Amino acid sequence: MAIITLTTDFGLKDHYVGSVKGAILKQLPTATIIDISHQIEKFNIQDAAFILKETYSDFPENSVHIIGLLTEFRNTGGYIAVQNKGHFFIGADSGIFSLLFEEPPEKIIEIPVEPSQNLSFPVRDIFVPIACMLASEVDIEAIGKSKQNLLQRLPFRASSMGNIIRGSIVFVDSYGNVITNIDRKLFNMIGKGQPFIIELARSNQIERLSAEYNEVAEGEILALFNSSNNLEIAMRNGKISSMLNLKLNDSITIRF
Repeated sequence: MAIITLTTDFGLKDHYVGSVKGAILKQLPTATIIDISHQIEKFNIQDAAFILKETYSDFPENSVHIIGLLTEFRNTGGYIAVQNKGHFFIGADSGIFSLLFEEPPEKIIEIPVEPSQNLSFPVRDIFVPIACMLASEVDIEAIGKSKQNLLQRLPFRASSMGNIIRGSIVFVDSYGNVITNIDRKLFNMIGKGQPFIIELARSNQIERLSAEYNEVAEGEILALFNSSNNLEIAMRNGKISSMLNLKLNDSITIRF
């Protein structure tokens, strides 16, 4: 089964998503097209990387993932196809792949671009043909030349010193929940079962972990480790991000 996923900042108002899907089906009528998201904040590769990172491993191996944002050819390291952990990824070398993968991917291939090509809609006109080739089991190395290095955009990682963990918010979902880069392993390693305080904005603190969102009263703030084992801060039936003005990259501190 040929699976091609789409992650873009196109939104749903314009014709772009429909045009990309039509181009896929024209070239590969048997393709199954899955929308991961078209509501990425414009040009926000950190959001796109987080959403795709949380999603792609749930798909069968050999799925092809098109990334459609920040695709201006001359402002990036060019267009690339990547193979990693049984999946294929196509996009601009904008730094997003350094956010998407913890380690360098297995194969990086430059997608050739002719000087005469119209680059105004590369997701449809350049990425789609490559995606259809990969979904049809064409060897990725037949696409172009191998590339050794990716444009780097190193993420801020959670760190610890003594009995303190310092992390940051890496994603704010549509419920207003904030997801941090503090994982359960680091929390347990530093905390060792000790009491703790999670420090938030406006002098708000959390001193216990919940297993579910409904363990607290409506409007109360809670913390839990989500399905990806990242620390998440939420408010039952409310938006903690709006209430405390929490934003992407804001710092989060835990003291044991």
